[in-house]
Amino acid sequence: MALSASRQHLALAGSALGAVGLAVLVAGGFDPLADAAAPEVPPLTAGETVDLGPVTITPERLRVVDELPGISEGDDETRVLALVATVTATGTTTEYGSMLSGSVALDGVPGVPAGGGAEDGPVPAGDVYVMADGTRLDAVQPGLEYEVALVWEQDSRADVPESARLVLVGRTLRESSIDHTMEWLDPAPIVAGDLEVTAPSAEDS
Repeated sequence: MALSASRQHLALAGSALGAVGLAVLVAGGFDPLADAAAPEVPPLTAGETVDLGPVTITPERLRVVDELPGISEGDDETRVLALVATVTATGTTTEYGSMLSGSVALDGVPGVPAGGGAEDGPVPAGDVYVMADGTRLDAVQPGLEYEVALVWEQDSRADVPESARLVLVGRTLRESSIDHTMEWLDPAPIVAGDLEVTAPSAEDS
């Protein structure tokens, strides 16, 4: 049974404005991931479905990417960590893939993000890909279930972690104060926990 984020599953209009509103809040010093380590956030369990509001997600496993079609395998400077998960839109309208990637973050993993960009707190996924064909998931269509890989680049100088803390961010459907339409707003962590990270050699053994 899905964990409830206490949200109604209603149609979403004007999702882009919701994303703009989130950007304004972050620019103003509000970080929806700042409370990820708060003790009241329930623990995350692999294989358990979590209701994020606009979508539900079932995180399955974290792994180092080696042969997912169409997804970067990293290079001498980076490696790719991927969360394999199942995702479904909860309403009757299409949701942006960027909302999904912004709702799933890794916290405290050395070398993430790669490239020297210092992040204070959890790091949202860089991209979302469809496992079946490796295409980027730009939109989550209602009524469809997707097996996806949410990916992060890690500096290859850092060790592959044995486990990583995953933070899932939910949103509440309410009227926007900007244009009075119903939007998924108020992003906040709703579950967090450690998942084992599997290296390719371990999967093959």
